[in-house]
Amino acid sequence: MKSKTFPPTAGAILILLLAVGTGALAQSPAARTRFSGMFDTYTPQTTTNGVTTGPYEIHGPWSMVLTANSHANFFAALNMELSDGWVLSQNGGNFDPADRAAHTHHITLLNGVVTSLPTGGIEITGTAKITANGAPAPVSPSDVVIDITGGSDVAYSNITLTFALPGSKHFGDEPLSGFVRRGTK
Repeated sequence: MKSKTFPPTAGAILILLLAVGTGALAQSPAARTRFSGMFDTYTPQTTTNGVTTGPYEIHGPWSMVLTANSHANFFAALNMELSDGWVLSQNGGNFDPADRAAHTHHITLLNGVVTSLPTGGIEITGTAKITANGAPAPVSPSDVVIDITGGSDVAYSNITLTFALPGSKHFGDEPLSGFVRRGTK
């Protein structure tokens, strides 16, 4: 039985190519930072033309990727429904789920501009596309401001999402709050 072996130079070249290729793969993800978490918040109660609505409960996951060029891509999938407070104050205590106006929103911000906040954390601004139950929402597109902040022990622990018009007509003009579950490189 004959065995074939690589000449020493071929083995060295193969190892060098593998090392360079692995190094290039390792650098690509390091150029991005990923964040994810949840929104668990309420909109303010509003009165328009004598009709009071809300507060709405808002729950759902979000994720964001910071790119190497100081931009970010943000995604959220949110459930909204009228809160127990609305049921008690505006719906006579009727907790029928059909009366709670449950609906979904997907919020997508691509190439948002990232800036550092003077107090720590980051701010992302840009124009988001918004869906309502899978179709374009009447309040889309809308400018948004996303702040990710933290404290002395956890650098990135909190997120707020604030809508300008027309999004604020539906989500309110107060920041929607949530938490950062994970931030990785």
